[in-house]
Amino acid sequence: MAIVDPSVINAEALVERFGRWRDFHDAEVLAVRLDSGQRSAGVPTLELDIHVFAAGEVRPDGKIDWVSHTCVTLLFENIEDVVLGDFGPQNVLFDLHMKKVVGGPTLRRVDVEMPASNGLSGSFTCESVTVLSAEPYDPGPHSVYGQSD
Repeated sequence: MAIVDPSVINAEALVERFGRWRDFHDAEVLAVRLDSGQRSAGVPTLELDIHVFAAGEVRPDGKIDWVSHTCVTLLFENIEDVVLGDFGPQNVLFDLHMKKVVGGPTLRRVDVEMPASNGLSGSFTCESVTVLSAEPYDPGPHSVYGQSD
């Protein structure tokens, strides 16, 4: 289960889509954007586009209908100690852990861990986490979650 700090900015955007904070188990990272901040506010950032969804009905053939497909864009600001690896054509998270750091040189730090089931995994620390958007998403023909055979 994800550890969520209640200070995630604009968390209600994700809550509105699912009725609660959505965990990121089996969610798929679609894109990663890193910005050193040198051409903007001077703050290094990392953005993730993540496909999240909910389990719907179980069909007679035993397969699950995936519903409420959503592309969530998360912004992590003032990132440090970034370790990312194994990004590929499918990047399924086992979960997304965000935990407030107690102590240290700054009072507002969040440890982020992204253990993977497949593909991208990583960890980093940041100063803030913001839900930039949580919009309906069509997984398309290349996603295993969009196939209904």
